[in-house]
Amino acid sequence: MTAPINPPDLDTALKSLWGASQLPFGAAVEKPYASDTFKETRRRLEQLVAVRACGLLHGPNGVGKTLLVQHFLKSLPDKRYKPLVLSHSSVTGTDLLRLLCMELGQTARMRRSDNVLSIRQGWQQLDRLWPVVVLDEAQNLSATALEEVRLLSCDRRDTQPPFSLLLVGDEQLLPRLMMGINAPLLARLSFCLRLQPWTAEELSGYVQARLQEVGIHADPFDAAALQLLLQAGNGSPRLVNHLAQRALEEAAAQNSRAITAAHVQRALELLPWVAQLAT
Repeated sequence: MTAPINPPDLDTALKSLWGASQLPFGAAVEKPYASDTFKETRRRLEQLVAVRACGLLHGPNGVGKTLLVQHFLKSLPDKRYKPLVLSHSSVTGTDLLRLLCMELGQTARMRRSDNVLSIRQGWQQLDRLWPVVVLDEAQNLSATALEEVRLLSCDRRDTQPPFSLLLVGDEQLLPRLMMGINAPLLARLSFCLRLQPWTAEELSGYVQARLQEVGIHADPFDAAALQLLLQAGNGSPRLVNHLAQRALEEAAAQNSRAITAAHVQRALELLPWVAQLAT
């Protein structure tokens, strides 16, 4: 009796089936896909920070907000700006002050007044560097944390804030800020940018760019598979990443160079919450 032929492992299949140097749609591919929306939003952020504005960036989960902000901050000249990123946004107001102290190289203390003084000293020690404070997942900020952000933003004798503030969050962020209790903070913000769900054309370009980045120049997705992938992606490159990885693994397990709609359908079965979003 002939022994069954085991499918090649994924690394071998990537090279033998598609000539890929590494797994596409994963963390190994670090270069962002510079869609028109990506480039325009980054340009707007650079422009707004240059005039020392404060505001927010929001949009659905998975559309690339955090990645965009990371590359925006990397683009800022390090001789002019000092980025300070706080991603633990569910902390209390007291914790936020301590975290900001540590980001500024100051010793965090127990009393609020001591931490506020340390933050003031931290601004002064930056000299000519303009601080850009980014609060990621800002929709989770507590009421006390939002109030501390407001108080910090008006902690100068003139009318200008001592830093540029960028609140980054999902679709809950703007409704949260528009609650009456947050009106004083909202009045200090001067812009609101939204990342929309990606169009099918943008997602298609994204898929091709991710494949080419790892050396796959002949599209392995057949027409029906690509259509299903883009439809199920629901405007989110993060969802496309997950689905495309699972579909590629299914094709590799079958030693199939072509990725078919059946492979994408199997990927949807492995990610039932994605299938529900696509309906």
